[in-house]
Amino acid sequence: MTETKKEGKKASNRLLGMKFMQRSLEKEKQEELEKERKRVISEAEWVLDREQTEAEKPKIQIECQSSFLPFTQATIAGRRSFQSFNKKVEALTEEQETQQRLEREEQAEKSHQISDKAMGEQMQTIRTVSKSSKKRKNPENHQSAKKPKATGFIKPK
Repeated sequence: MTETKKEGKKASNRLLGMKFMQRSLEKEKQEELEKERKRVISEAEWVLDREQTEAEKPKIQIECQSSFLPFTQATIAGRRSFQSFNKKVEALTEEQETQQRLEREEQAEKSHQISDKAMGEQMQTIRTVSKSSKKRKNPENHQSAKKPKATGFIKPK
């Protein structure tokens, strides 16, 4: 009998079919779905410990590369004149350019010149090499000058 009384507490189909009851059931279902969705999202989130986030950051390394085209001539700084507008400035720049050109030529000549000591050392090495090669050639010449021994049969003429 107790079982029949518990069953009697259920709402009837007519009561459940009414609009306000359907709305309340829909709200309950929506709340349950929202709770489930929030639970799934919270489980999917990653939580990092503070110790891990404060780890050392990698140091940035900067590598400088020199230009592929070296600038051999210094740039001219100062005033400039275009299309013969300022004759004095043009004369000064022309003078500076000739002076720089002469300096470059002198540096090129100095780089090709050899000091007296270096020249003496080179000549000394050439002399020692030539003497040693003469010593090597002389024994060969003496052996070819000697007559070979006649051994065996010699054909008469």
